[in-house]
Amino acid sequence: MLRRLQIENYGLIARADVEFADGATIFTGETGSGKTMLLGALDFALGARAGADAVRRGERRAIVTLAFDADESLRARLEADGFELDNGEEGSITREMAESGRSSVRVNGRPATAAYVREIGEAVAEIVGQHEAQRLLSPAYHLEMLDRFGGAAAMRAREAVASAHAESAAARAALGALVQDEHRARERYDDACFTVREIEDARLQPGEEDRLDGRRRYLDNVERIATALEAARNALVREEGGALEALGAAAVALGGVERYAPQLHDMAQRGAALQADAGELAVELARALDGTEFDPAELEAINARLALLDRLKRKHGCSLDELVELAIRQRRAIEDYENRDRSISELRAQTDVAQCELERAAASLSTLRKKVAADLRKRVLGEFADIALASGSFDVAFEPLERIGEQGAERVEFLFAANAGEPARPLARVASGGELSRVLLALVVVLSRARDARGALIFDEIDTAIGGATATAVGSRLGALARREQVVCVTHLAQLATWADRHYVLDKSERTGITTIGVRELDGAKEREAEIARMLSGETHDAALRHARALLQSPLREGARTSRRRPERP
Repeated sequence: MLRRLQIENYGLIARADVEFADGATIFTGETGSGKTMLLGALDFALGARAGADAVRRGERRAIVTLAFDADESLRARLEADGFELDNGEEGSITREMAESGRSSVRVNGRPATAAYVREIGEAVAEIVGQHEAQRLLSPAYHLEMLDRFGGAAAMRAREAVASAHAESAAARAALGALVQDEHRARERYDDACFTVREIEDARLQPGEEDRLDGRRRYLDNVERIATALEAARNALVREEGGALEALGAAAVALGGVERYAPQLHDMAQRGAALQADAGELAVELARALDGTEFDPAELEAINARLALLDRLKRKHGCSLDELVELAIRQRRAIEDYENRDRSISELRAQTDVAQCELERAAASLSTLRKKVAADLRKRVLGEFADIALASGSFDVAFEPLERIGEQGAERVEFLFAANAGEPARPLARVASGGELSRVLLALVVVLSRARDARGALIFDEIDTAIGGATATAVGSRLGALARREQVVCVTHLAQLATWADRHYVLDKSERTGITTIGVRELDGAKEREAEIARMLSGETHDAALRHARALLQSPLREGARTSRRRPERP
């Protein structure tokens, strides 16, 4: 249930504070006074998209705050999502739009997103306006309304059809991809066979390329290496002046005095170790020198192998390690092709199973929809008498589709006739603007009784193209609805405005070249009489005031105002 709406610098509204009644809150005003802009601010708070032009000219940002009471279901959702409320605490949504076009949202004081607010918005309020009346011309909207009326059971059945349809479509697509274009599939198989054979024949080894490249560099520089090895060995082992001889002499000299001091002992040990290391190095140098014989055949083989590896890498555009992975993938492709017949058979079986499941789910949904449609027809017809359509008829037509879709096996369309004796025909073809508004009102009332959420119903000029006795009937129906639902209504008809528990008037003024929309609540009977009189005749003369007073003091309205207790939903 809505509690308060606070608007600051939104569009032409500098500031507005609205307290919502438990029953009917009505907004009136001259044409162009800004009634739709006020509902735009409310819709903005509920997550509707807006741009920088929503910010009042000359201001830095627009701020709209909506306070509401959350029922147990919505409280549980908010708590699960991190926006919990204390016992008795009101919920709130605050949206800001900066002049730069950037917006922010807070739910119960915590940062959120507009998308999240749109998700919870239906549980807070539902806006029914001229857009919905136009949507009522579309059979797709009829299907949506029928399923909404069907409640959780219809939604589950619809989701089951959508899921089965997705699985069936995926199975058909996989089967189609496998069976089509046998020639190309065979070409890919042949290419895979050649690639695998080529890579496997190469017998690639991990790290092989680096190892061969290192050996080639060695062979390319073998003469230089041999010269260096020989020079190093000669420096160690020549008979006179060699490093081994010098290190031996040093070790002998130190060994003769090592017993006289720990430091001398340490030096002697190090000298002996150096002599031993030099001896081992000399042996290794000799062995290495013996292995420096140049083998042209080995170098040629290495170059050929590296050329093969390089060609494979360039051909397939990848490294040697990736070539190994490529061979594995291509081997799988070969196996898939060789198992093609079995795979086709399995996919056909899966497709058949998926199609059967889709048909079963669609048949179940169709059965449920027809049962729901009968109930919807009965309830809508029950509303017609209260909105000056007592002799009208309403029905729901089902047309089978050639192929089951993600929303079921049928097309649904509402049929309507305004007068007795006329055949019911598609609503879009026979309903006038006023009739369309009344049919929408009847559907909204019926759906409001069936829905789980207890959000407010917001009517944006639901009275389009009606007047006279019809307007009186529609006003009476909205008044009756306000006894059990919270109703917010923007209207230009006095017959609807008289049902207000809170009545606000919007007016537009201009000062220093800046236009401002003001929102004020009517205070007392005199102000209400004057506004109702203005709506009736455009003036507030005595006759209009008497007429307004008579409307406001109707026994039917007085009875409604003393019976605001809201029964629990069945």
